[in-house]
Amino acid sequence: MSNKHEIKLLDNEINDLRNQVFYLNGLLDKITEWLEEEIEMNQDVADAKDDKEDYVTSDGTDDIIYGRHECATSLLEQIKKWESEDE
Repeated sequence: MSNKHEIKLLDNEINDLRNQVFYLNGLLDKITEWLEEEIEMNQDVADAKDDKEDYVTSDGTDDIIYGRHECATSLLEQIKKWESEDE
């Protein structure tokens, strides 16, 4: 195999890896944005439940909403922790 051919193969591999990194970074950005929106959307229910207030929703889904808020908050904190470990 010639050097030019080997270099071309390596260039293709580098481009493929670069595209994968861009895709995964974009995916992580979308996940982070969704988690932040989930936290913001459900903050009033979480605050009410933390303050031991009456239910906020009319359909009694406060516990589900609270769990979603808690899960989104925990996952977002974990992502930030993992990101800071890489620095």
